[in-house]
Amino acid sequence: MLLRNIRDCYSKVFRMSRVPNPAKAAIREEIEKRLATLTNEEKKRQSDIVFNKLIKHPFYKSANRISVFMSTPTEVDTAPIIEHVKGKGGEVFVPQYAGGVMKMLKLETGDERDMPATRHGIRQHAKHAPREDALEKGLDLIIAPGVAFSQDGGRVGHGGGYYDKYISNLRSHPGTAPKVRSNDYCCSNQ
Repeated sequence: MLLRNIRDCYSKVFRMSRVPNPAKAAIREEIEKRLATLTNEEKKRQSDIVFNKLIKHPFYKSANRISVFMSTPTEVDTAPIIEHVKGKGGEVFVPQYAGGVMKMLKLETGDERDMPATRHGIRQHAKHAPREDALEKGLDLIIAPGVAFSQDGGRVGHGGGYYDKYISNLRSHPGTAPKVRSNDYCCSNQ
């Protein structure tokens, strides 16, 4: 579900407590089991569905500065999204995690090949990579990962609270608040 503004996003996507929660842990465990049973063909099929819905959406079409997560094997493949953003002349920003803080740094041509992976297997810019921080000029759209999503836009992330904190930080900088798109494998697996 695409959310119309950051206030809607905050009230719907992040309304669940940021405190460790046994119910969230159980959801994460159940979804992890389900994802482990997906074939590569099914992952590709669902990634294609997400991609095709996304590129047709008015929020995406009007966005030029887009944050996209660097996918892992159990998530929607974001490589086609990144290529599409670049192909339409947009700017892509990807997360960099360091010291409990997430930044969104600009992805330059060829960066994907040289990015080191975190201990969780997430590719990101090197710690001191000189790249534009999205906070300088803001973002038009954030495409956020998640483990599970509700019909009304609620999101359970991977448990680090990085996106919650990042969007809260964006809200504190006037003019930088983007629209947020939360999705992952949907339909039959959740």
